[in-house]
Amino acid sequence: MSKKYIIAICLSMIFSLAPAASAIEQNNKVILLSVDGMRNDLTLQYMQDGSLPHIQSLAESGIAAEHSITVTPSLTAPSHAAMATGALPSETGMVSNKWQDPEEPLARKENAFKENLDKIPLWEEARKSGKVTATVLFPGANPSADEKGDYSVYYGETLAEHSYEKLSFEPAGRLDSVPKSFSPVMEAKIPVQLKDASNLHLSLLAVDTIDDSEKKYDTFILRDAEELNKDVGQTKNQEWGAFPLKINDENAGFWYKVKANENLEESYFYQTEIKSAVFGGPEEFEEEIIDQFGFFPVQEDVKAFEEGWISRKEYEEIGARFADWVSDVTLHIKDKYKPDLLMAYIPHIDHESHHFLLENPRQPGYSKEKSAEYMDYVKWSYRVADSVVGRITDSLGKNDHFLLASDHGMEPVHSILAPNQLLKEKGYLKMGGDGKIDKNNSDAYAVASGSAAQVYLNKNLPDKEKEELKKELVSLFEKFSVVAPISLKGLGHDLKAISDSVSEKSLQSFKDKTNQFFTYLPGSRIYPYEIVTAAKTVTSHPNAGELLLMAAPGYMMGSKLTDPVQPTKELGSHGGDPRRKELKAVFMATGPAIKAGGIIGPVSTLDIAPTVYNLLDLPAPGFVEGQVIKEAIKKDK
Repeated sequence: MSKKYIIAICLSMIFSLAPAASAIEQNNKVILLSVDGMRNDLTLQYMQDGSLPHIQSLAESGIAAEHSITVTPSLTAPSHAAMATGALPSETGMVSNKWQDPEEPLARKENAFKENLDKIPLWEEARKSGKVTATVLFPGANPSADEKGDYSVYYGETLAEHSYEKLSFEPAGRLDSVPKSFSPVMEAKIPVQLKDASNLHLSLLAVDTIDDSEKKYDTFILRDAEELNKDVGQTKNQEWGAFPLKINDENAGFWYKVKANENLEESYFYQTEIKSAVFGGPEEFEEEIIDQFGFFPVQEDVKAFEEGWISRKEYEEIGARFADWVSDVTLHIKDKYKPDLLMAYIPHIDHESHHFLLENPRQPGYSKEKSAEYMDYVKWSYRVADSVVGRITDSLGKNDHFLLASDHGMEPVHSILAPNQLLKEKGYLKMGGDGKIDKNNSDAYAVASGSAAQVYLNKNLPDKEKEELKKELVSLFEKFSVVAPISLKGLGHDLKAISDSVSEKSLQSFKDKTNQFFTYLPGSRIYPYEIVTAAKTVTSHPNAGELLLMAAPGYMMGSKLTDPVQPTKELGSHGGDPRRKELKAVFMATGPAIKAGGIIGPVSTLDIAPTVYNLLDLPAPGFVEGQVIKEAIKKDK
């Protein structure tokens, strides 16, 4: 055989193999799970005590960053926008969780979670490049928006509030499809007020299925009073029941529980909120999800727990049910539709930490016993996240990459600031005769979210007046101070935090905790508006205010007109300086292109998007400001 034929055969073999190699690369898949509010330091603590076995295994099989720093302000919407795009709030438009409508003079707020991103997110950019993408509750991935994945599930609306009603039973009227009862069947009427729809009228039948010559009502049947023939199933006393609904052609439903004694004299009916979800995908996608996994459940009901309507066990069952639904739907999409990029989100840690992060003796209601109880509640939410991580890691195939990230941490707070009260006292904010803000005659208004607040100036003011007003407001907030409360336990807490920072070899934390100790010495003055800056220098976007306020550790912001400083009901907050220890986030990754078993240096939430593009073998858009986390990726990738 001549040399030219041998060369031709070799070349043909090389070219025939090239597409196969490319196909292997293109088979890379990425799953990104965002766990809202997951603190880096608490995650490490719970990993060390064995509470998070699946997250521990994830870190050991791949990489874990020393910590992750999010954008400023450290809030959910800006941070998730940074994850999804690799761009700063000045580019995405997500300057806060809520902001002033740029088209209005003052006091009309917009909800960031319903708004479009100004930069193309991962799921849309990858889709444009021919990848199949899916999102499950990921903030910003609203199927109603212009940019969406091939398969999307997102939060809808609250269609009805939760309730806890005392029941009044009477002999039942119409009895269709009712099991045999050894006592007269009794009926209670339950009205459910719906938003933007006709109210529900429910009928609850009580049945005695125990043949013992005594009245022992143990079985309950819930029906729509206007559709008595509809089969909705039945539940036992003190057991959960589900009631699916169609409201204005939307799939919805609620979970409920009857709490009654055997003779029905003391009987109560607990009903969760009724929520809807928004679906994006093929025509049959929504019905497929509802048929297999049921209606979109409520994610929590802390008010019902605090009011004593439900027990802690029942409260946790509600949270676990939501986590299971999200996990089920996420893994169903993964297995059936095999997306190249799948981005999901769970909120449990954020929610639990806002309500129960009781760590500091300066916090309202603090005691060692109560702190231990509440921190167990917080740890439960981390275990929920761990179970979701476990289900995802169990599902991973040979080409799957799994990234675990959080958007921010969470710090304990003891006081809430009222920037609008300061503005009102100085005459910058004026009230109308109806008790509402006079938006036309006010010069400034603060929109608070967590530990941050955007201060907006009336857009009708001349530019020269605005510049003078900005200087006055900076001075107002920078000079505001309060006397440090005397708290020996609080100072002891600060000293321990200093000691911990030395053990952790964290210079930033050492500086922060040392400053905090001296700030709180008796007689010292605390300046709670720690960072006051011209917001346009941080987030030069029309959605941003002229000033950005961020609170000192221990403080959060409020929009209401109250005392300038008062004890807070919320125990955990975020939005402040993302470099603070408690506000640092989490990043871990595993997969065939990820190095194994190592701790890498700090990363940024801005680095997540370019890293995902790299794993998917896609070029990152020009607006991306983050960097590929090269320390995490194998060199031969």
